[in-house]
Amino acid sequence: MRNFKVVQCIAIGLVAVIFTGCENLPGTKGQQGAVIGGATGAATGAVIGGEEHRGLGAILGGVLGAAGGYVLGANSDKILNKDANEAESAARRAQTNPATADQARTARTADVNADGYVTLDEVSAMRDAGISDEQMLRRLEATGQVFELTEEGKRILRERGVSEYVITQMQALNPQRRQTLMQQLSR
Repeated sequence: MRNFKVVQCIAIGLVAVIFTGCENLPGTKGQQGAVIGGATGAATGAVIGGEEHRGLGAILGGVLGAAGGYVLGANSDKILNKDANEAESAARRAQTNPATADQARTARTADVNADGYVTLDEVSAMRDAGISDEQMLRRLEATGQVFELTEEGKRILRERGVSEYVITQMQALNPQRRQTLMQQLSR
């Protein structure tokens, strides 16, 4: 219950910042969005991660949240380096030049462009290519990445026809990688 109140307070604070006008904040609108997304993601990730997984939750939420929820997964090197700028670049590339069904058909994993991130467009492209749910999950797992989905990301995937089964299961993929990452973070 306490964790829920923390998330509520953070959300209220961010809404207040948004309604007071982003034009008063430094940086471009994109940079402001990345900072707000990263902060929200980190705070939410820390709360969701609980006592045992708070650090991992914060880092995943911060790095992936900075990309506005468009980035769903990242390899451990990206997470450990906490490179939010690289996550934002991956999100921008995915939005301006999304993966196609043809590219997804020929890719070996869900990381269609092999940049170390899995983005919404790459998962959607697999679905558009007619790849089965089980094969999508195998390709997601083959990336070796750790996945976190925001509510917005889940909504977008659902709208693009990705099954609820894939959306739910992808967050449970690569548990050993997740565990190893947590151990590295606790050092």
